[in-house]
Amino acid sequence: MKLIEIIKSSFTSLRMNGRRTFLTMFGIIIGIAAVITILSLGNGFRQKTLDELVKDDQGRQSQSFYFNVTSLEEEDYQKLNPFNDQIVTELEELPGVDEIKLDSEESDPQVYASFKQGRKDKVDIVYGYEEETDLPLLAGRNLMKADNQAKRHYLIIDEHLAANYFEDFQAAINQSVDLDEQPYTIVGIFQSQMSEEDLANQDSFGFGTSSNPQAYIPQASYKRDHPQESKNFGITAYFEEGTNIKSVSKAIADYLKDHGPDKDNGEYGYYDTSEMMAEIGKQLDMVTLFISAVASISLFIAGIGVMNMMYISVSERTREIGIRRSIGATQTSIQTQFLLEGIAITTFGGLLGYLLGLGLAALVGNFLPFKAVYDLKSALISVAIAVLIGLVFSYFPARQAARKNVVEILR
Repeated sequence: MKLIEIIKSSFTSLRMNGRRTFLTMFGIIIGIAAVITILSLGNGFRQKTLDELVKDDQGRQSQSFYFNVTSLEEEDYQKLNPFNDQIVTELEELPGVDEIKLDSEESDPQVYASFKQGRKDKVDIVYGYEEETDLPLLAGRNLMKADNQAKRHYLIIDEHLAANYFEDFQAAINQSVDLDEQPYTIVGIFQSQMSEEDLANQDSFGFGTSSNPQAYIPQASYKRDHPQESKNFGITAYFEEGTNIKSVSKAIADYLKDHGPDKDNGEYGYYDTSEMMAEIGKQLDMVTLFISAVASISLFIAGIGVMNMMYISVSERTREIGIRRSIGATQTSIQTQFLLEGIAITTFGGLLGYLLGLGLAALVGNFLPFKAVYDLKSALISVAIAVLIGLVFSYFPARQAARKNVVEILR
């Protein structure tokens, strides 16, 4: 019997028992849908987790580089500057590099210092340094880029600090104060960034209890007055989209070893986050696969349903099997037909389950902080599992049908 005829006969039989076929298929649909939903949401969680670990707010992947001092005398150590502006500019010109940031630029700069004006008592405050500021003002102006470029000794202070030293805000503008015994001129008064709790502590214990800066000065002025504190022993490289992180990181490391300002005084290196991310990705994949394996138990139960349905089908069609055998059908063709029926049920169920799983994952993703991520691998896995279930759980019923005794059937 030709294969095309066997296939037609199989589909005709399934259509004749459409309701039973669909109910049998329903278990496969639910099982595959559950697995695909979990895999898609697991992939979404994995991607979000890894992105948060290695990407900034612009979606760029990054790598950290450092400098280790080998052996230097204390006086020579003071002269180190392993990551200066020139090497940063050169690194940013390498292919695949989007931006290089010094470690001092990666976090909000905060410094503790003494603040004094005239004959009034000295207080300890927290101040910050920026290239320019854009704070809500009560008097004067913000710091500008021109102030930074000229390294001017200008600063802006908050309203509480101004109220403690001056009669009114306008009177504070252009007044000279000492910041760590360095003279600075006040050019602006900004609204305080301190919370209610900070203000209460301030009333009880005085200034300096808040982590929010009470003053800002130009970044270049700070670096000039504090050459040692402003030196950087680490940088972060941000890469262009689609860049091979591993190869570009190695290129940066090699360039630093050959051209780094202090290559003779220590070692340049980097933390290879790609291996760590790969390991984290594997762990997340294992969790997803474990949950998927639990969900796939329903597939085993659905397979039992397919086997039961096939045994019933063989029992109901015993006479049909006998007639076909008597007119020349072989055991192989009989077995093939029943196998194809089982595989057709599970395959169509798998495809419908896959589509249902995609829809459920998209729906659930709307209520989660991450979206589902789909891939071709999960589609192929779902179809392969469905075919395998059809093959395994239809084999024994098909084998029983093929081995029925023709004489006893027709008796």
